[in-house]
Amino acid sequence: MGLFNIFSKRRFKQNTLAGNRNIYSRSGGTFVSPESSMQVSAFYSGVIYIATQVAKLPWQIKDIENNVVDSPLATLLRLRPNPEMNSFMFRLFIVIQAIIHGNSYAEIERSLDGKIVALWPLPSESVIPTRIEGNLVYRVTGGDGKYTYLLPSDIFHIRNFFTKDGVTGEGIIAYASEILGIALGSDKFANSLYANGGLPSGVLEVPGNLSEEAMKRIKESWQSAHGGRKTGGTAVLEDGVKFNPISLPPDVLQFLETRKFSVIEIARFLRVPPSKLYSVESSKYSNVEQENLSVAVDTLDAWVRNIEMEADIKLLNNGFKGRRNELNIYAVFRGDMTTRSNYFSKMMQAGSITPNQIRNEEGLPPYEEGDRYYIATNNFSPVDRLDEILDSQIKSKVVSKDSEVEANNAIANYLTKKAKQN
Repeated sequence: MGLFNIFSKRRFKQNTLAGNRNIYSRSGGTFVSPESSMQVSAFYSGVIYIATQVAKLPWQIKDIENNVVDSPLATLLRLRPNPEMNSFMFRLFIVIQAIIHGNSYAEIERSLDGKIVALWPLPSESVIPTRIEGNLVYRVTGGDGKYTYLLPSDIFHIRNFFTKDGVTGEGIIAYASEILGIALGSDKFANSLYANGGLPSGVLEVPGNLSEEAMKRIKESWQSAHGGRKTGGTAVLEDGVKFNPISLPPDVLQFLETRKFSVIEIARFLRVPPSKLYSVESSKYSNVEQENLSVAVDTLDAWVRNIEMEADIKLLNNGFKGRRNELNIYAVFRGDMTTRSNYFSKMMQAGSITPNQIRNEEGLPPYEEGDRYYIATNNFSPVDRLDEILDSQIKSKVVSKDSEVEANNAIANYLTKKAKQN
């Protein structure tokens, strides 16, 4: 670790781990912050779903001919961006930060000769993009209050898709605070009701008129004996006092309609099908494959392109010598056997993929002569023997034609000879 720091250049070091975040907004009396928003099960599920789907994709570097490149930078992206975390957790971090806060940052650490040796994640609230004399820089503040400025070339910056200036993104918390506030508020109110045994409130009915002092005494006495969590006891009423409870049906107590509404709205904000947020009413086995395709094309692909372009620019020197990075979104469909088999079958029929390439995608070892390309005729045929196969088929048709002519001639000669004998 000592040598690692001696021969590399890292400007910023976080002195403390992530702590409490600042409150972002107040909706209907409910504070909505990154931490409180993750208490909404639908929002938590959606954010984690998107982030994990991106995090699990194979991350590779390829050359101009689409060959996979093996290099220290490729290992860094694929396996270990820094000595403290693996690639999965790094990508999980940057996607979650970008969704919730609007921006995710990582410092690009380089050796003295300019080679990238690590990517260090930075808390979003510690980084402020700003301009000095018109030039974009990033002000990074540490846990001790000290700050430094980093150039854009030293910051790996992923933005959320809603942006007001093209430089910084807006987090979902900033513009979905109302719906998140409703969800948090309903949960909080439901919890307070259940703390009172599911009884919202009641009315003490007293015959005649009470003085202000008597009313206060009865109210305080009832509250002391039966308020809050003091339910299930025996109430003793005097002087004709009656208690009329206000009852609500179970579905109202659980705010079922509000919860359904919140799930749909959160799904819209995150751009995922409600079934991915475990909405029972939206889950249908008949359309699972189509929903997976929709998520991959409409949601995950956008995040993948966002990360790939930033990596091409900042990590691969604007695609120097045609090199590029790729997050292989095919991995999203690894659990869908039908989609995988159809895809591989069509690719192999077109001569676009070899059996060994298929086995490699499936995590299986290659076999001898598995690098040949095939194309579908009546059966699969090797591409390098296609001309030979077609020639043999043409020749067999010519031979068959010649044989037919010879047979016809033989029959004609036989009939002619027979006629002369008669």
